Amino acid sequence: MTQKILDARELPASAGCLMMAASRMRCALVLALCLFATGASARNTTGYKAGTKVKIKVVEVGGAEAEVHTATAFRAMAKAARKDGVDLRIRSGFRSFAKQARLYKKYRRGEGNLAARPGYSNHESGRALDICITDYDAYEWLEHHAAKYGFHRTVPGEPWHWEYLGGYAPERDHERTRVAHHKHAAKNAPSVAVAAPADKAAPAPAAQPAPAAQPAPAAPSEPGSAPETSDSPSAPAAP
Repeated sequence: MTQKILDARELPASAGCLMMAASRMRCALVLALCLFATGASARNTTGYKAGTKVKIKVVEVGGAEAEVHTATAFRAMAKAARKDGVDLRIRSGFRSFAKQARLYKKYRRGEGNLAARPGYSNHESGRALDICITDYDAYEWLEHHAAKYGFHRTVPGEPWHWEYLGGYAPERDHERTRVAHHKHAAKNAPSVAVAAPADKAAPAPAAQPAPAAQPAPAAPSEPGSAPETSDSPSAPAAP
């Protein structure tokens, strides 16, 4: 026997209204949950650093949890990597004491990877991230750019393990982006022709000094009188 699927329009008015109201409530609940998940804030928890308990704030980032400053730096780094065609994802972030204890026991039994004693793992501070390294391009990008965002390799032999040591400032990153954008815009701006300055008029030739006045010729002396001076040799004495 084929069952007929009921439609709210075929039900009595009271039953139809109840079904429509329930449907609206379910939609509202789903929407509220989505909004809550989107606006989830950091949570306080207990972390460990060198065996000492510390209070930290962690937040979800890339499918894992990380200390808030670490998460901020990773988001900026992942965004920059995407612009270069590299996808950075987190495989493991913050670990509680209990989770680290489980991993350590597996390691001691020879069933898992190297794991530090509970209370002494960098992951328990929320600042260590195991990043998925699926190809050489991702590792090479981290080698060249991770330090700019405060991330460094701290475990030899584990190219996926990166720890945030601080130093990333979002405002400096924004300033670098602004300066780079300004330089790019200036480089691609259309060139404007600038008129060459008119040639300067050639300086007038300097005035030549007037020729020195020649002395007037001496008046001829009267016969029988000798001149005062003479450039000619002395006349021979009369015999």
